[in-house]
Amino acid sequence: MNLLALDASTVATGYALFTDGEHRRSGVYCPPPDLPWWQRVAAFERFLRAWGTAPGRVHALAYEIARGDHGNGHTDRVLGALECVARQAADKYGWQFIEVNPQAVKATACHKGALVYAAGVKGAPLDADNPGDEADAIGVALVALGQIKEDTWTKS
Repeated sequence: MNLLALDASTVATGYALFTDGEHRRSGVYCPPPDLPWWQRVAAFERFLRAWGTAPGRVHALAYEIARGDHGNGHTDRVLGALECVARQAADKYGWQFIEVNPQAVKATACHKGALVYAAGVKGAPLDADNPGDEADAIGVALVALGQIKEDTWTKS
C-alpha cells in the first residue's frame, strides 16, 4: 500500500511517500513564490496530478487538516482551497482520504520542532530550505499509518 502524506501551506508543501509502512521518499514542493495565490493553488493541483498519473499507484492520501485559526482570513481561505484540491484529487484518482489532526502530528515527535527525529525516519538530511514542512509530512504519514492499523484491527 502506497501512502502519500502532505503538510500543505500557503508557500510550501511537505510530502512523504510510505510503502507498506516504510519511508520511501519525502521532500518539499514549492511553487514559484511570485505567483498569485490562485496560481500557486493550481500548481499544487498539478503536483497532485503528477502523483495521480505516476506509475506505482498511490492508494491513500493523508492530509494535515488546517485548524482555521491563523488569525488571517486570507491564509485560512488559501489553506481551504488547498484542502479542496487535495480532496478532489483523492476523489479523482480513487485514493482513500485520511484526515490528520495537527496535534496528532506533534504527538508523534516527528514534526517541525523535532527535525533530528524526522531526519532519522528519512535516513537522510531533510530539505535544506524547508525542513519543517518535510518533517511535518513524515509525521502526518506516521499518524495516518497508525489510523490505518487501528482500522484494520477493529475490522478483524
